[in-house]
Amino acid sequence: MINEKRPVKLAPIQKNCLWGREDWMLSWQHEGFEGIPLLIKIITAREALSIQVHPGNEIAWEMEGGNGKTEMWFVLDCEPGACLYYGLKHRISQNEFCKRIQNGTILEICRRVPVRKGDVFYIPAGLIHAIGKGITVAEVQQSSDITYRVYDYDREDADHQKRPLHIEKAARAAGFLPPLAGHHPMGERMQKNGYSRTLLVQCPYFVVQYYEIEKCMEGNVKDSFQSLLVLDGEGCLESVTGNLTLSKGESIFLPKGMGTYRLAGGLQILISEVSTDEFKVWNRRPACHNGSGPGSLKSGNYTGGDFRRGGLCEKPE
Repeated sequence: MINEKRPVKLAPIQKNCLWGREDWMLSWQHEGFEGIPLLIKIITAREALSIQVHPGNEIAWEMEGGNGKTEMWFVLDCEPGACLYYGLKHRISQNEFCKRIQNGTILEICRRVPVRKGDVFYIPAGLIHAIGKGITVAEVQQSSDITYRVYDYDREDADHQKRPLHIEKAARAAGFLPPLAGHHPMGERMQKNGYSRTLLVQCPYFVVQYYEIEKCMEGNVKDSFQSLLVLDGEGCLESVTGNLTLSKGESIFLPKGMGTYRLAGGLQILISEVSTDEFKVWNRRPACHNGSGPGSLKSGNYTGGDFRRGGLCEKPE
């Protein structure tokens, strides 16, 4: 299915969690998409998620045999006063980091950030983070399920067992500085004829843009696939293979090489794609044994890379 040159609507794969729900809108678990390099979700947090960190590719392949995880959040809705955790307040040592996980005081040095609808958070591998209670986000990430928990509010799972913390692995994966980025789009809102476009995040693994369509816009799928996530409104996607009606909550996959298309109506859409080089690297590699997709691409030495290794900070001694 991933190789057919026509748009495909994907049904959400719902996953109930201890803290709320995830709807997987594009994933390796969709039939025919086992090698897809992105995982796109809608996350609805009825309770706060664990404080956690994800490894970069190099460490993930060494310790887990799979891809690392860099991700981004686009806040779709939130309760009044909602907050999340985004990085650390100040630089700490690896030793302090481990001790605070062990004695349950890691929250004291995590940055608690108030959120509002439309906020954007870029979370490179190595950045400590957690979604807070009462927040719904669209999440775009590398195709990986590797997460290291460092704090979990002493919660118990369905078997009345506390979920494990991953002290040693988290210490290897984490950066120990505050984030350098804010929680705003990386680009300005650009008004075009019939629509507007805002670059939310651009990094070595994906590009995510937010489109507000008032009348219509035209797109072109060339060297990489595109994922369309309809956040609000109704409309139509027109292509040489026919027309698709679009409505809030739908996920549409546009395969590589599909060509031109037209979106018409009143729509708010998230369009995600991988870079051409990343897509080529991914396609040359077989699927991973852990289901997280194939391939590994080391982070570049610039601010879009791995928080721990990609030029954002150096790991403290």
